[in-house]
Amino acid sequence: MTNPSASLSNELPGVAIGVTALSADALAVANGEWPRWVQVTPRGEIVTRDGRRYTFDPERLVARFAADGIDVPSDLDHAISRKATSGDRADAVGWIKRLEARPDGTYALVDMLDAGKEALTKKTHRYVSPTFAHTETGLATWLHSIALVAAPALAMPAIASAQPTNHQETTMSKEIAKALGLADNADEAACLSAITTLAAGKVDKAVHDQALANLTAANQKVAALQADLAARDQADHKAKVDAVIEAALTAKKIVPAQRDQFVALCATAEGLAQVQALLAATPANLQASDLGTRAAPSGDAASPSDLLAKAHALIEGASKSGLSLSLADAVVQANNGVSA
Repeated sequence: MTNPSASLSNELPGVAIGVTALSADALAVANGEWPRWVQVTPRGEIVTRDGRRYTFDPERLVARFAADGIDVPSDLDHAISRKATSGDRADAVGWIKRLEARPDGTYALVDMLDAGKEALTKKTHRYVSPTFAHTETGLATWLHSIALVAAPALAMPAIASAQPTNHQETTMSKEIAKALGLADNADEAACLSAITTLAAGKVDKAVHDQALANLTAANQKVAALQADLAARDQADHKAKVDAVIEAALTAKKIVPAQRDQFVALCATAEGLAQVQALLAATPANLQASDLGTRAAPSGDAASPSDLLAKAHALIEGASKSGLSLSLADAVVQANNGVSA
């Protein structure tokens, strides 16, 4: 955890790497804007899991950063600090442009590069961990770099947060208050009171189960009644369609070959109404045949030659009377009104 490398400082007793980590979950916002302010150290004394103590004075770190006048890098898993001594390459995934001292710690304005954004978005690295030089007593004197890491090195939930997290917690509180039927600005006490009231009014399990069974039975009965009503409506509609079509056939407004087409047009109540209006405005186009009133031809029907002779006689008689009679009409008259 401690690296006394001279490449970082020839004057200070030590450099601490990864002794504290702050949550970076809130930084992985897909549509977030960068640069963004990120908390990189807490304020005051902290204790690591192995018992060492460090103290952070944000104002001191800010002053040193301003005096140095250079951007501080951000990397993955403290790669810059660990690989520097061996000469291996370690690229930055972001740069600190400014430092600011706040009541709860040191904040950095970080300009994150694509590699850093990707790690945060995919949540492969969820915490921010600083690398810093410190005195023998553990006082942090300057910030060397910050790293995005996968696991926190310090069990301190109170510092595992950044500014955006507070916004998420506030939003969650509003959602809880809304679910309880309270105003968005309801405090924790009001929410707890509402929850207590709900718990006090809870229903016995047996009563709840019986009520659920009754509700299920009622829903099934309603479904059966709705199905029965739908079947009745369908039967009533079919009866109306049949009546309309039969009336149209009887009135000679449609022919039997059109029946199926008109039935299809009457599939809905609206379609039936349209067909009724159409038929009401349609005259009877098919005239009744007089075949039913005609006498059946007798067995002693005239021969063709006799009919022709009679037809010519009728034409001659009409001509004498000043009338004109065609051969076809004369044949019909000669055959007692029946076409030959």
